[in-house]
Amino acid sequence: MEGWPKQQSGRMRGRRVSAAKRLAMLEAARREFSVSGYLNANMDAVAASASVSKRTLYNHFPSKEVLFRAIIVRVAEEISRVATLRYRNDAPLREQLEQYAIQSIRLMRDARYLQLFRTVLAEHVRNPALVEPALATYWKAEYGFADWVRAAVADRRLFVRDAVRAGHIFGSLMRGAIIWPSILGRSSFKSDRLNAPINEAIDMFLAYYSVPERAKPQRNRARPAS
Repeated sequence: MEGWPKQQSGRMRGRRVSAAKRLAMLEAARREFSVSGYLNANMDAVAASASVSKRTLYNHFPSKEVLFRAIIVRVAEEISRVATLRYRNDAPLREQLEQYAIQSIRLMRDARYLQLFRTVLAEHVRNPALVEPALATYWKAEYGFADWVRAAVADRRLFVRDAVRAGHIFGSLMRGAIIWPSILGRSSFKSDRLNAPINEAIDMFLAYYSVPERAKPQRNRARPAS
C-alpha cells in the first residue's frame, strides 16, 4: 500500500509529459501549416520543431490530415473561449454585443493566428471535406453566440424565430465588414478602423431583432387589492 502514492504520482507525471508533448506538437504544426500551407507542410519538420521523434508524432496524429484537423479544432475552441458571451439581463444589449465583437477579433490581432486563418481558409476552399467536419460543431452554434440570443429572447429583449440563424446573421455582418477584409489583406485590425463597422453591424442587428421598450410586457406590476 505504501508504494501506491508513488505509482500514482508517476502516472500523473507521465500524463503531464504526454500532454506537454501534444501541445508542443500542435504548436509546431501551427507554425508549419502557417508557413508552408497544408499541401507543402511536412510531418518530419513538425516532429523536429517539436523535439519529438516521428514515431511519437504519428502515435498522436496518424496522418497530416488528422493533425491539420486537430489544429482547426484547437483554433475553433480558442475562438469559443475568447469570444464567450454570457447573457446579462442588467446590461444593455448594445454593450454586450460590443464586448462580443471586440473579443471575437482579439485572436485575429495576433499575426500567428491570422496567418493560420488564411491557411485554413485556403484549404477550406480547396478541400471542404477536410476542413468542414472539424468546424461544423462550432459554426453551427456560431461559437456559442446562439445561446446568448436564446437567453435574450427568453428575457423578451429580442424577438427571434431561429437563434442559430440570427447568430449566423450577426456573425456574417462582423466577418463581412471586419474579418474577411483583414484575412484578405485589404485592411488591418487597428482599433480606430473598427468602431464604425462594429457599431453599424450592431445597429442593423438590433434594429431588426430587438423588442421596442413600449412593446415589452410590464413586469412586477402591483396587483389590485382584492
